[in-house]
Amino acid sequence: MAGGLDTFAANGMLPTMRSPDGRIPAGSPPPTKQAFLRWLFATHVFCGAIWVAAAAALLAAPAGPRVLLEVHPASLQVRDNSRTVAPGADLQAALDVARPGDEIVLEANQRYSGNFVLPGKTGAGWITLRSSAMNRLPAEGVRVRPEHAEAMPKIVSPNDRPALAAAPGAGFYRLVGIEIFPAEGVDYSFGLVSLGGEQTSIAQSPHDFIFDRVFVHGHAHAALKRGFALNSAATVIANSRVADCHVAGQDAQAIGGWNGPGPYKIINNYLEGSGENVMFGGADPSVPDLVPADIEIRGNHFFKPLAWRQGEPGFAGERWTVKNLLELKNARRVWIEGNVLEYSWVHGQVGFALLLTPRNQGGKAPWCTVEDVTFVNNIVRHCSSGISILAEDDNHRSDTAKRLLFRNNLFEDINPTRFGGDGRLLQLISPRRPVAELVLERNTMLHRGRGNTFICLDGKGKVISGFGFCGNIVTRGQYGIHGSRAMGKAGLEAYCDGFEMTRNLIIGPGDAEAWPEGNLVASTIDAVRFVDPAAGNYRLSPQSPFRSLASVGVDMEALGTATAGAVSGVWQNRKP
Repeated sequence: MAGGLDTFAANGMLPTMRSPDGRIPAGSPPPTKQAFLRWLFATHVFCGAIWVAAAAALLAAPAGPRVLLEVHPASLQVRDNSRTVAPGADLQAALDVARPGDEIVLEANQRYSGNFVLPGKTGAGWITLRSSAMNRLPAEGVRVRPEHAEAMPKIVSPNDRPALAAAPGAGFYRLVGIEIFPAEGVDYSFGLVSLGGEQTSIAQSPHDFIFDRVFVHGHAHAALKRGFALNSAATVIANSRVADCHVAGQDAQAIGGWNGPGPYKIINNYLEGSGENVMFGGADPSVPDLVPADIEIRGNHFFKPLAWRQGEPGFAGERWTVKNLLELKNARRVWIEGNVLEYSWVHGQVGFALLLTPRNQGGKAPWCTVEDVTFVNNIVRHCSSGISILAEDDNHRSDTAKRLLFRNNLFEDINPTRFGGDGRLLQLISPRRPVAELVLERNTMLHRGRGNTFICLDGKGKVISGFGFCGNIVTRGQYGIHGSRAMGKAGLEAYCDGFEMTRNLIIGPGDAEAWPEGNLVASTIDAVRFVDPAAGNYRLSPQSPFRSLASVGVDMEALGTATAGAVSGVWQNRKP
């Protein structure tokens, strides 16, 4: 992805004299963001796509993951040393004596009860644990479902401790086709797969794990705090199902990590978590200056069953504490693409789907940050509100949120009438310092019912430094752009240190004069004339009066390609 002033110079787009070798001559400082934006939009660039992309790239160019892990790396070589562990035999002993390159085969549909530890080894190669019935499991790249459990050996925790943990520094383990769960009758489990957590240096971190086509789950009426504690380095979770992670009165996650350096690859999984389906941060890392980084989250189905919500026809009887679908409290270089995220309602929080909130949770990690986050080609639906961004921790000193990009996403059925809350599409809060560089580009974000605002701003000073809101289709809600000190265009001027809001289609009562110049207004969703919004098709129809607009609203073709398989679990590996 393009970004930064040098990228604009390479494309001949900067209004600044440069020497023949491309450098800015001495005495010619680079243009400021505001100066560039004034120049860009004053020149009446004829192509809407250039307007949007150029503003977005200058304002925010998040760095992507530096490392992309593989589900089947070239180093994954198995020797002829394969050992089958019979039910009732000592699985821990088999793990202890296994050498890199060995394969441990577990009998399908048989139980192995205990709290097993993956020990550290010396030598090159991976140790593989797999089912004896791989031919009855889905092929590589296809997600497992509950009906595949009969082909899986079962690693079962008999108590509240993990069924599977990694010793400090342990690494190069691959698990394929395994079911992991707590024994029936265990009312509370702290977690099922624990990869690190207490280490005080990166060298102590367990590392290099692949979990492929595994089924990790709790039970419908018992508490499970976490499916995976992801405090490791170089870990892949792929083609798997993590379900029934729920607790009352506490947070629970399908995947949660706070003390591992990364990189992580989380692709093509079904993920259930009552608190947060996935969260990074939330506890102070014991490794100094650690920020989980290089995180790839693609092609997953984030889901909270309505059986957890009191008042729904299928309510199962337990009110597990529900918060949000995805939360980043301490994370860097995160790429989130092609996911479908569904159902978040008012309960333990106010029902936002996404939270980006730097948190020095216990007051001992002031370096915590949320930075370089790319959220692209995702579908978010059936939630109380959309995105909440807190610039910095409002309890303890932390770093700030910075370089955040939301591009080509569909937010539909943001529905406070059904799910409670205020129905805010985007909320920005700053206790002291502003968010630095935030862009929302070509998203379609739609309330249903009594939506409150499409942008809510709150803070004593500037809430954001460098804000691009370009080419979006949004419903206005009751207040449009709302801040306690000012509203509408005046609100942007009061709360933003440099902004560009242009080429948006705003749906709701009012007129174009209420917004910054260059935006259009439709009175109702029906007046926009989407192709088939009831079926989730938000293309502008040939009859739409806005059909001639270039690069406005979500590109449904690109979105469909990116999210294909996110719900079905049939995945074609694509790199960002």
